[in-house]
Amino acid sequence: MSHRMASPPKPKSDKPPSVRLRPIVLAYLDELDRIGGYGKGRAGVIRRFIENGIAEAIQQGVLEKKNANDFIEERDDDED
Repeated sequence: MSHRMASPPKPKSDKPPSVRLRPIVLAYLDELDRIGGYGKGRAGVIRRFIENGIAEAIQQGVLEKKNANDFIEERDDDED
C-alpha cells in the first residue's frame, strides 16, 4: 500500500492573475467600454463586474465582509 503525500499549498503571488477570455466576451467588454458607465477600457469593465459580484456575494452571506484598512492598496491610473 502506498501513501500519497498531499502537495504543499502554493504560495500566493503578488502578480495579477493572467486570464484568457473568449473573443465573444472581449467583444462584450469592448461594447460596454464604448457605452460607458461600466469602467474605462476592458480592465475597468472587468474590475467593475468582479467588484459587483463580490459585493453581491457579501450581501447574500456567501462571503464575510473584510476591513479594507487591512489591505495596502495603490490606485491604478486606469481606475475610475
